[in-house]
Amino acid sequence: MHALYRTFAARALARRTLVLRSGSTIRHQSTYKQPATGVNPAYDEALKVIEAYSSKKAREAEAAAAELKRAQDSGADSAALGLLQQKWFDLAVESRINDGEVLWNARQGNYDLSQPVYQHLKCEAWRGRPLEILMQRLLQMYVLPDMLDPRVVGTPESQLHISLGGQPAIEPGSAVDPADARAPPAVELVTFDETPRLHTLAMLDLDAPCEAEQTFREQFHWIVSNLSFSLGASKADVASGSELLAYVPPHPAHGTPAHRYVVVALEQGDGGQSRIDGAEVSRDMTMREFVAEHGLRVAGISFFRAAWNESVDEVYRDVLGQPAPRYGPMPTPSKHIGPDGREINKYANY
Repeated sequence: MHALYRTFAARALARRTLVLRSGSTIRHQSTYKQPATGVNPAYDEALKVIEAYSSKKAREAEAAAAELKRAQDSGADSAALGLLQQKWFDLAVESRINDGEVLWNARQGNYDLSQPVYQHLKCEAWRGRPLEILMQRLLQMYVLPDMLDPRVVGTPESQLHISLGGQPAIEPGSAVDPADARAPPAVELVTFDETPRLHTLAMLDLDAPCEAEQTFREQFHWIVSNLSFSLGASKADVASGSELLAYVPPHPAHGTPAHRYVVVALEQGDGGQSRIDGAEVSRDMTMREFVAEHGLRVAGISFFRAAWNESVDEVYRDVLGQPAPRYGPMPTPSKHIGPDGREINKYANY
């Protein structure tokens, strides 16, 4: 790649590169091995065609980077700069999209997100099967519309990963041991956007029993606002945010079905630039109320399921400071049992 192109590309992505270097994304050593040339003439010719195409697009990207720099120096408006940035980005992707090493690394999940081509491939990989599975499970398990209207949520634009107990990220809808969620989950939000934006992270139970109404309702377990996410800073740094509700571990009560615990990243107002400080929140509010009151938008979402086991009673005792409830099916009405629960004397009317 030409030196001039590298110079302009570095300047155009100066902020992005700085953010990525300070982020948590780690790329492993590439294991790609270049196939030998001089063995298959067809392969050698194909390689020449690919290299010629890549060189052509690299020159076009070089020109686009120079055009972008001139626009930045002349004080062009943000809309014009955005179009030029996108033009440069697309050409930079095209210049390497057929590179064998790039495609190999992408297949291994080894992405260098400081480079446009890897950003593009990572986004395409997310919008394929993983997003399809997520949306399928959100709808099949009625997370949507129980929590929010699917028409309002739309398609999440960011990929949210949940890790419990130091384990690898879990698949959406997975059944987990409540003991693994005793500590707050580790959350990663891949936004595919280098601009830092503020988000609110919320976790809620969609199946908390409500004895007064003999039904199930939402209950918030955790809310942290003002968390900054970007392409280069995808790990949630909870200490840097504002904790509106302290974390309470999942505690699905004995006798209730498996509970759905949803973790949502909500982009804050003004395109993620507005802060939420000192907001009054309740564990018994609904997600619909919370989103409407603070002007939030769903950016990423995932969930897991958990059912009662003996570790749940410890949460009631040690965290909530109350006896663990026991639920069960309603007793079948019987004409032989009175309101006081005692058997009716069949000779009482004689």
